[in-house]
Amino acid sequence: MSRRFLVLALVTAVAALGFTTPVQAHLLSPLLGGSDGVEADWTLGGQPCRLIEMPTAAPFGVSSCPGVRPGSVIDSGEGVCSLNFMFTDPTGQRYMGTAGHCLLAGALPVGGLDMGEVSFLPGAGPAARDMLGQRIGEFAYAVLEDPKDFALIRLDPDVEASPQVCGFGGPTGVNEENPGLLSPTVLSSFGNPLGLGTGVTAKSFVALGMPSDDHVFATGVVLPGDSGGPVLDSAGRAVGAVVSVGLHTGSLVPSLDGLDAGLVGITRIAPQIERAEAVLGTDLDLVEAPRL
Repeated sequence: MSRRFLVLALVTAVAALGFTTPVQAHLLSPLLGGSDGVEADWTLGGQPCRLIEMPTAAPFGVSSCPGVRPGSVIDSGEGVCSLNFMFTDPTGQRYMGTAGHCLLAGALPVGGLDMGEVSFLPGAGPAARDMLGQRIGEFAYAVLEDPKDFALIRLDPDVEASPQVCGFGGPTGVNEENPGLLSPTVLSSFGNPLGLGTGVTAKSFVALGMPSDDHVFATGVVLPGDSGGPVLDSAGRAVGAVVSVGLHTGSLVPSLDGLDAGLVGITRIAPQIERAEAVLGTDLDLVEAPRL
């Protein structure tokens, strides 16, 4: 293991052990933008955490990566989040992903239970809008049920959209691997906190293990509005979506599978899509794009 990864490992372990509990994290709300969005305790992989807050005010500013694409702002009517990846079904219908709690958490009280899942026939789903308030499509599916937190937006036919992740490029495929303890994984993410659309939205996380097929716990910084944003590995493969913040401790004891702990909760994309396919009754293919 390189000296760089040893330092990252030490920083992550110390942060996971001493940074904050989910209850303490609730006190950070005024420092993270003072959003009126939902602030709900939840679990990811059975571990207590907090859903990332959603700004409820209309987003503003000009995105550094404009257009409908991974990393862009999405307004669900319940709050402002970020898009992750593009998918298509056998008919050619396009979908963009985001976090399920961006739609479902509006009715979730602090400490509330999981909200289950919903699906909508074409023409029946809630509208999804971009940062200018223009309709881009409608929600087709959403789930907020541990460990799943994912939603799909059925894009309108006349909406131009790109599958390439803002800032990093990709996705070049899907990462379903479980690298072990000696393989710390540096992850990249791009979201739009507070709808600002500035360069600070490009982020890096470090995961000291990815033992779960359903989630990844990593160390890094997230802000309100980052929910649903894409997470990729160094090869540009889609890992999942950012959904929660707090002390995630699947296991603080290192094993051959690595350390399952961190401050950022990421739901992995593969099981999300598999479940969405079963509910919607169709196949969904990730639309790939070159790494930048």
